[in-house]
Order: sequence, then structure tokens, then C-alpha cells
Amino acid sequence: MSLRARLSAVRPTVVIALATSALAAGVLVTGSADAGTAPSVPAPPAVPTSADQIQNIDQVKTAIKGYYGDTTTTTPDPINGTTMLHEPSPTSNWVKETNGVGREMRSYLAAQNAAHDAKAKKKVLLLDVDDTSLVTYDYEIYSNFVYNPTQNAEFVNKAVFPDVPAMLRTTQYAAGHGYTVMFLTGRPESQRAGTLLNLSKEGFPVTSANLYLNDASAPYLASCQPSCTTTQRKSLTRQYIESKGYDIVANVGDQYSDLNGGFADKTFKLPNPMYYLP
Repeated sequence: MSLRARLSAVRPTVVIALATSALAAGVLVTGSADAGTAPSVPAPPAVPTSADQIQNIDQVKTAIKGYYGDTTTTTPDPINGTTMLHEPSPTSNWVKETNGVGREMRSYLAAQNAAHDAKAKKKVLLLDVDDTSLVTYDYEIYSNFVYNPTQNAEFVNKAVFPDVPAMLRTTQYAAGHGYTVMFLTGRPESQRAGTLLNLSKEGFPVTSANLYLNDASAPYLASCQPSCTTTQRKSLTRQYIESKGYDIVANVGDQYSDLNGGFADKTFKLPNPMYYLP
């Protein structure tokens, strides 16, 4: 049974060391927030004088699994087919937090409907993909939280990631209330087919024209090439979208680099303790 179905039933490129540092710095575990607002979790010193000042990596891994409610599925991994994939529990604290963000977003989008009628632009809900629309927890467990681009591409192109239930409900609500739903991801153009397949399979209202991937040849990214930061690439893409007559009413991501740089009326931050992308 999918995470979405199980959730319905219960209702009446970054290694773990970097993730650990970011978690301790308070960058990751958060509900909704405007871009650049981090929770007040104290960071370890830049040059610790004692191991006691640093959270143990194995403790962090255990905490992450507990937060997601680690659950083993009957689905074999897409690489060797020798291990069973894991997924978050529908009763996990991760689901509870993302559900809270989703409710806040839908309330905001509903409030914007009447206010937006006076604007001459088409309203957009813009979402990141990984750990915003689709949850990559199964890959993180498979890889033991160590990013391998070749392995990750196998997961992406086999379209195995389940939806983030709160975001699926929110995009479906938005699409039914006059919003154009768009996606902006750091995935390369070579993963367009797998990304479209995965989003479509999970029920997201997606079209190829409204899916923006990391395309170094895109003219609207020329000003930051050859080494655009995530913030530059995403903010320049949002600027390009708005130049086409759209108004990005809400922009949602799991990283602050998904949200910083402007060109959105409001930003929403989803929790992600698994990795940090500056």
C-alpha cells in the first residue's frame, strides 16, 4: 500500500557528515517559515575542542529514522532488487509536520483567490521536487545517507519515490482553484522523463512545459554560468517564469536555497533532516 493510501487509512548531493553539521546548526528540521529563517538549534563550534561538542553520526541516523517512522516495504530496490525499500510511516512526526505546512499553504492559497483576481497575471504554485513533492527517504536509507549520483539516478529514472501526501493534496487543491502548478528542481535535464513519470504516477498535476530542471543551456541562467549556485539558478528561473506573465503566489521547498532570492509572494519551508544544500 502506498504512503498516501496508508495515510488515508489512519485519518477518522550530500553525505551524512554534512547533514549532521546542518542538523546541529538548526538549518534542517523545521516546519513552515519564510526563506532564510532557521530554527534556534545551537550549532557546534567550528573547531570543536572535545568530541562531546559534536552529535554522534549514528545518533543522528537513529533520530532521523525515528522522525520518519522508518517502515520496511515489500518493494525491492531498483538497482539490484536484493533489499526492500523503506518509507516513512503515515503516523510519523514527519507526516504530522508536513501536514501542518500543507494546511497552512491551502489556507493561504484560498485567501489569495479573491485578492488575486485584480491582478493581470496568472497565479502559480511552485514546488521543488526532491523531499518537497516526492520523498527520497527510501534512497537515503538504501545509501546509508551517502549520496551517490549514479545510484540516485537509478532511483530517479525508475520513478520509485512516493509522494509527500500533504503536497499532493495541496497541488490538487491548487489545480482545482485556478492555479497553474509548476515544479523547479535541481535534477538535470537527463532525468526529465523519470521525473515526469514519478510525479504523474503519484498523482501530481504536472506537464513537461511546467517542469523546470537544471538546464545549463537555458538563456535565463546565462548571467551565473558556468557555476550557478542553487539560489541563483532557482531565483533566476522564478524571475523567468514571472517574466512570462505569471505571478508565483507561493514557492515551497525543503531547502532555504529553494526559497531565497525573491520572485515569489510567499515561501513555505518543509522539514528535511537528511541533507543540506547551500
